[in-house]
Amino acid sequence: MRAREVDEQEQLKGGSFKWGVDAIQSSSDADSSKKSEKKIISLNKSTGNQGIEKCSRDYVETSQGPWVTRRIKARSLANKGWQRLDPPGGGWGLFGWHTVPLDAKEVVVTEGEYDAMAVYQSTGRPAISLPNGCRSFPVEMLPMLERFEQIILWMDNDGPGQEGAEVFARKLGPQRVLAVFPTGSGTPKDANDALRSGLDLSDLLNRAVHIPHGRIATFADLRGRVLHEIMNPNEYAGVPVSSLPSLTKIIKGLRRGEMTVLTGATGSGKTTLLSQMSLDMAEQGVGTLWGSFEVKNTRLLKKLLQQFSRDSLPVTADGQEEALQALSDRFEELPMYFLKFHGGSDVEDVVDAMEYAVYVHDVQHIILDNLQFMLTRSWKKGNYDKYDMQDLAIETFRKFSTEKNVHITLVVHPRKEDEGTRLGMSSVYGTAKATQEADTVMILQAEGPRKKYVEIKKNRFDGALGSCPLHFQKGSGRYCEASVGDTEVDKYLRMSKRFRGSRNGANELNSTKEIDDMDIVLAQSVPSVSFPVNKGGRR
Repeated sequence: MRAREVDEQEQLKGGSFKWGVDAIQSSSDADSSKKSEKKIISLNKSTGNQGIEKCSRDYVETSQGPWVTRRIKARSLANKGWQRLDPPGGGWGLFGWHTVPLDAKEVVVTEGEYDAMAVYQSTGRPAISLPNGCRSFPVEMLPMLERFEQIILWMDNDGPGQEGAEVFARKLGPQRVLAVFPTGSGTPKDANDALRSGLDLSDLLNRAVHIPHGRIATFADLRGRVLHEIMNPNEYAGVPVSSLPSLTKIIKGLRRGEMTVLTGATGSGKTTLLSQMSLDMAEQGVGTLWGSFEVKNTRLLKKLLQQFSRDSLPVTADGQEEALQALSDRFEELPMYFLKFHGGSDVEDVVDAMEYAVYVHDVQHIILDNLQFMLTRSWKKGNYDKYDMQDLAIETFRKFSTEKNVHITLVVHPRKEDEGTRLGMSSVYGTAKATQEADTVMILQAEGPRKKYVEIKKNRFDGALGSCPLHFQKGSGRYCEASVGDTEVDKYLRMSKRFRGSRNGANELNSTKEIDDMDIVLAQSVPSVSFPVNKGGRR
């Protein structure tokens, strides 16, 4: 980036970037300043440009300043998911920006660096790459693109890439944005793939079209995406919950534009489960927003740090402050944000903050823990009871999830049930609207001190239901799964059913010790139990 652009970007964050004479005047070495001033005076922002041909090298150097490296992006050759931006928390730049002429009115924006190089090599058109893939378009970059009359987005031809194109088009202004949507057999995944396949990249760019209106579509508009989803179903399955693969196997990951409702008894571990899932998302580059109304952010962050470390936190009293600081530095790199609400809060205020996070930070996953704290008396004026207020709140979040194309995980407390009662769909507090609007309903079940599992009661994506037993690891504060085989699970279920179904379980079985032993095994190593679903959606 040019020095002037860096200065403009820093001003958006309340800072500044000095260059030219301004930088010299701030130097503590007066003698060095006098010697350097003559050399850099031509780069000063206030220097006149009379007599210099516009867009010439001298004009650009005079008006925009020297080139400045903003950040370094390092990525593994073995796994592109292993990448690092250095320095953490630094400014944002655009790969290929130095090749864009100052008088250019059109620019091609690609998802990756190789794609930008492919477009520039094949067509000669100015091409730049997003700084962090399809999941992020930092708002600090928008002023740099204001001068372009037309922007062509060439994202990867997959679910996340096309969703990113729609989101970024709204940010940049849909009236000046075109998108490349290759169709037909042998469709390239991206610009680099198109170049390697010998396709005409200029022709593909010339066939770029405006993204259809968000509320109106025809089959022709959606045909390519529908066929691609049919042929590549795994690409649309959602972001996996990497630490709980059995749960991912049932729900097929968390998808944008959907809402998940989680319920469970008080103290059952809902926040612990959600914090672990949020780390799974953030560690995969998914911008995550936490709304913790019941637990203060400082306490939540302590739990997150412990789970992030996969072990007990270092104790500073033992001289491990350096290790704790290093852990904090790594955690700070995660795209994770926190709402500054605690206790009773108005839904409108929460939604306003969510909109800001989605626009500025490209948040894709929002956790709201929990709904009851947002049902304040001041939220809706009029003749509303608590159930009406809950329905209106759920409707608001459902609409937000769809329109902003983000995943919302909403915690809703259950009704008052007798202790030890197994929760079901009807246990969710309020009317049926919560479970009706949700795409996925998960219930955290706790049967005694040793058995705990998350049960999937609704899955709109493919109808698969089931449960994933959980084992809590005290050191790391995380849940893990078991390695016990299905035969052991089936044996446990048969024995447990016979024991509970009899008025005198001891007569049905030789000894209850067999069940107790099985409970211990399952608590120590937690398998996944899936239930087949018929066409009617019933187990």
